[in-house]
Amino acid sequence: MIPTRLVLTLSLTCIAAAASVRHAIAEDSMSPSRMKELDTLVGDGTCTGNIMATAKSPARATTGKYHGEKTLDGHWVVIRYDEDKSDSNPNPFHVQQYFNYDDEKKMFVAVEFDNMSPGYTSSTSSGWKGDTMTFDYNESVGGKTVSLRDVFTASASEKKHIGMMRNQKGEWVKIEEEVCKSR
Repeated sequence: MIPTRLVLTLSLTCIAAAASVRHAIAEDSMSPSRMKELDTLVGDGTCTGNIMATAKSPARATTGKYHGEKTLDGHWVVIRYDEDKSDSNPNPFHVQQYFNYDDEKKMFVAVEFDNMSPGYTSSTSSGWKGDTMTFDYNESVGGKTVSLRDVFTASASEKKHIGMMRNQKGEWVKIEEEVCKSR
């Protein structure tokens, strides 16, 4: 019979070795040049924007702050956007969106977490077209699947986001936009 301590030590050693191999394989397969394309999302800014009117709520202006940084050893870029609370906006929107490049799928990916929806969304993009990158995704809203789009435009002095939703005619309709000036 093998002593429990020896079994635990051997198990932990195997787990650590497997994690090291997985890490080395992931490092070798990462495309640093494609991840570098996300550098333009890094920075800080002060934002102004508009939420378009819907059947359930009126249009309103927004203000907020933007922060984008590399994270997780440079393997991801995360954007944090925080709306300011005001009399006209008593429940401000807060979001964290993580961006990466999936070498296997040859697509940029984004995973978003926010304080308004019931969890998270994930989206994909083929990449930059000029200074614009578009991410498409589907989300369940009120028991129905809705097609959504995030359009990011980035320069050294400004970051812009337009949120869109596909209407019943199949047309993309703007539902929100923010412009963030670099600080």
